Amino acid sequence: MKPESMPTNDNLHQEIIQWACKCLASLGYRLKNDLPENVKNTPWSYVARFETTDGYIYLKYMPKLIALEASIIQILRDTFHATVPIVIAHNTELSCFLMKDAGRSLRELLKEKFDATLLCKAIDQFTALQLAVADRVDVLLEIGVPDWRLNKLPDLFRNVISQKDLLIADGLSEAEVNDLEVLFPKVVYLCQKLSDYAIKQTMVQPDFNDNNNLIDDKSQNITLIDLGEIAISHPFFSLINCLHVIKKHHALTDKDGTYLRIKDACLKNYMHFESKENLSDAFSMAHVLWFVYDICAQYRLMIACGTARIVSFQQGKLCNLLKEFTAKCITIDELYK
Repeated sequence: MKPESMPTNDNLHQEIIQWACKCLASLGYRLKNDLPENVKNTPWSYVARFETTDGYIYLKYMPKLIALEASIIQILRDTFHATVPIVIAHNTELSCFLMKDAGRSLRELLKEKFDATLLCKAIDQFTALQLAVADRVDVLLEIGVPDWRLNKLPDLFRNVISQKDLLIADGLSEAEVNDLEVLFPKVVYLCQKLSDYAIKQTMVQPDFNDNNNLIDDKSQNITLIDLGEIAISHPFFSLINCLHVIKKHHALTDKDGTYLRIKDACLKNYMHFESKENLSDAFSMAHVLWFVYDICAQYRLMIACGTARIVSFQQGKLCNLLKEFTAKCITIDELYK
């Protein structure tokens, strides 16, 4: 994981760093430096890295309303034998935890030399985990992972578009807000159609991509990270995000042979449930509904972190998603009829 900007060293960060130092000492770790290196600081996540005589240890904090990551990691590791970080300590009161280093970002490696086989391996590993979780979503729902299955997604969307003052403050016009109500029946229709396919709903990592997979240079083991915001919904939402991100960061297009190979890898483990034609149709529907999922995810962050903090940090993101969704709906008019 590569360090980013330095965070403001506020009282909360000081408190969790003090806890981490005491905890590491009690576990027998010896620090090489008095203070950790700051890795990430956003309204929804603060990450710091300690250099110890036994390797790097990462400290992560998330706001209380989305502070499920340590528990999610343990369930994925213990119940599904997933390759996820090793948590060595968890402080529920401070909403933070400590985890062992698992290597460097897969994106960093792919930027040096793009290897589609390695990326396909990460995707295969993730989709296999999705399929395993699909039969046991109850264990995640029981700890508070949001239930955003397709029968619930329309009402979640309606709740977001009812926040008119928020949407206008984020950049939509009053007319655009009113137009969103017209799209609600399409959301209901597409959710019903997508749920007709034999694709079980499961864990969705909303930002599944090459940067949220770490690779160990020696073992070549790939570790899935950034699991605090998962929900239970349609598995294709994670895969669509992955494809979108790799096009952006690795200069691929929809027509590239490499891109099509990676897309096939996304669908490979789902070929057991539907024909190739049906999977293609389901994937097209999921492309439209992915915006609805992402809109709900963005709204969830606003509630968890504070609307003012999110808006000031990334003004217009929710507004832009809603505009893109409106534009995308034009492409499904024939299907909707």
